[in-house]
Parts: sequence; C-alpha cells; structure tokens
Amino acid sequence: MNEIRRGDVVLVRVPGRYQGPPVLRRVIGKGGDHVESDGARVVVNGKQLDEPYVRRDELSSAAAPYEVRVPYGRLFLLGDNRGNSNDSRFSLDEQSGSVTASGVLGRVREGFVVPPMVLATGGLGLVLALVGAGLWIGGTTARRDRRPLAAAPPRPAA
Repeated sequence: MNEIRRGDVVLVRVPGRYQGPPVLRRVIGKGGDHVESDGARVVVNGKQLDEPYVRRDELSSAAAPYEVRVPYGRLFLLGDNRGNSNDSRFSLDEQSGSVTASGVLGRVREGFVVPPMVLATGGLGLVLALVGAGLWIGGTTARRDRRPLAAAPPRPAA
C-alpha cells in the first residue's frame, strides 16, 4: 500500500479494541510525531490542525486534554465524530494510544475503501486471466493443427 499520510482515513483492525470489527479512523499522528490537545484543538508537531471534517457538538467539546509522542511504526488515530468515537485518546496508557501501522487494512479514497489485498489479488487475477486466455488460444490452435485431414472422396470411374 502507498504510504499512509496524516489526514488519511483508514480502515484498521486493532485486537482488543473497538469490540473486534475493523473501524474507520483518521490518521492524526505518525511515528515520532508530538500530538497534543487542550480538549478542543489538536496540535501536531507544534502546528494546530485545521479539521473541517470534525463533527462539532456538546460532547466533542468535553474531551480531556492529552499530550503524547507517537512511537515509530505506529499511528495515532481519532474519529471525525469526536464526541462519539472510541479512538486513541481512550488508550493513552497503551503505546501512547497508538496502533500498529500494520493493522491498517485499507485507506478511504474518493468515498470508498481500497484494501491492499484487493489491489494485489485484483492485479494477480488480471495476470492469471490473461495467461489463461493465452493458453486457451494456444491449445485451440494446436488441436486444430493436429486434426487429421479428411480423405478426399473417391472419384467416380468414367
């Protein structure tokens, strides 16, 4: 998969969190990033994020402040509906709330998720389909060449 960037929305499976199924979360910080919040604003590496995608309501403004350094190879993830999102803020005691980047199953692009396995298997499927078509054409041609020629009918005696 292409490199995951801050701001990407990813489909992630985190064993022991989110009651099992994969969830969609936004990548806020990557390995080495310093992420902090006063409960309302999020700052990454000293720069406040512009987050027009965040749903603003009474619950989202009641978040507790935090400050973490994201371990390398891991991601700090937040939901866009912060008032109703079980995200990295609620697991700060486990690797600074981060999740392993290898837990990412796909990334949302243009309104849908593109899992890396779908891309890999789709490409492999195309190659196998082309190989199969080539073998079929070759086999059909070879069979046609091996057919015995029909004997010409005898000529009537004159």
